[in-house]
Amino acid sequence: MAKWRKDIEDNEKKMSCNKDCLNCEKEYCTNVYSEKSLYKNRSEEQKQYQRDYHKRKREEAKAKGYCCVCCKRKATHGSKCYECYIRQKRYDRAKYDHRRELWKEKGLCYMCGAVPLPGKKTCKKHYAILINNLENLLNAKKAKMAQRKFVEESQRMVWK
Repeated sequence: MAKWRKDIEDNEKKMSCNKDCLNCEKEYCTNVYSEKSLYKNRSEEQKQYQRDYHKRKREEAKAKGYCCVCCKRKATHGSKCYECYIRQKRYDRAKYDHRRELWKEKGLCYMCGAVPLPGKKTCKKHYAILINNLENLLNAKKAKMAQRKFVEESQRMVWK
């Protein structure tokens, strides 16, 4: 390997720490964000201008029928394109799953975070919903069994 190529590779290793860090200990890390580009260090006028600009851009995209998030593709799911809709759905699901795990660890209702019934994992409201769902499931199974029985009997009568 050429000496100049090795020097370039060594410099690249020094410059990047393969982390998504804001305050890296390496002096020339390529992942470090410049202080000027950080939103929190902008003046209030600059922040307001950015808010107004993005709001205006979203409104224009909505008026033209484009996605309000990326402003590139046609909106097919409300005001979002399919890709942005799926991305938001995944984010919401992960956020809810994390919240649900925290509620389970604390011994709260895993559906809403309320105080559960004694000896149960859900609150009174969700316990009633679960019981109702089980009853509906049993009724549906009974209805399917009755329907199958009716079909079998009707087939027997046809062939007699």
